Amino acid sequence: MNCDYYRIGRVPIAITNYGNTIELLHDTIHKGGKGYVCVSNMRTVTLANRDDAYYEVMEESLMNVPDGTPLVWCGHWWGVREVERVCGPRLFEKMLADKEHGFKHFFLGDTDETLVALKTKATEKDGATIAGCYSPPFKPLEEYDMEGIAKLINDSEANVVWTSLRAPKQDYLGRLLKPLLNDGIVVIGVGAAFRSYLGELKVADGGWLQKAGLGGWAMLRDNSSFWKEFKWYVKHSLILMSLFFLIKWRRVKGRTYNEL
Repeated sequence: MNCDYYRIGRVPIAITNYGNTIELLHDTIHKGGKGYVCVSNMRTVTLANRDDAYYEVMEESLMNVPDGTPLVWCGHWWGVREVERVCGPRLFEKMLADKEHGFKHFFLGDTDETLVALKTKATEKDGATIAGCYSPPFKPLEEYDMEGIAKLINDSEANVVWTSLRAPKQDYLGRLLKPLLNDGIVVIGVGAAFRSYLGELKVADGGWLQKAGLGGWAMLRDNSSFWKEFKWYVKHSLILMSLFFLIKWRRVKGRTYNEL
């Protein structure tokens, strides 16, 4: 992690907001650094606390930004009041519209049709510089041509790579690409951001659902996996309750917010 952070269980979450996140990414690029960013929510944090391989991915990231409101609550329970939610689709929109930092974007994920529409809208609406795009095969990461993908990115001279493969797959991809990429490139996994930007999906950001920690419900209206998601939210509530007591207990024991 290249910034201050607090831990939820053992997983580090960046103490950040939109402005700080964008500045850190720009500084990393400008100074010739590289890395990947995990846009994190309660599902991915829960998984990383149970799965050692995924925990290592998040531990070695440039930063893990708190997309889910419950992650922000955990920071507040630690006494870290300055942390704010960084919604992946909103970060995507803000950086596409950014005219100050010279970001050059590469889109990786989804279908060719989606990428064409995305490139057209980003260029016409936000004046973004789109260096390239690639729709990977619908296969396990082990079957990806990582060297070929990295060459596409390096040759494009992009400095920000947006991946839309859903976590944790997009986070594993970021880690695998990192050693193959030129310096001055950051990879950011943003899940549904491509479809959200095109207006095909709704993302709760600022409404009562998001403030209540139920932002995912905004995308369930036409989702055939409604009951699966409903069960997750019930489970999520129990996990959140246990985290509340765990954090309070660690504070009583004198543990600091970023201590394992």
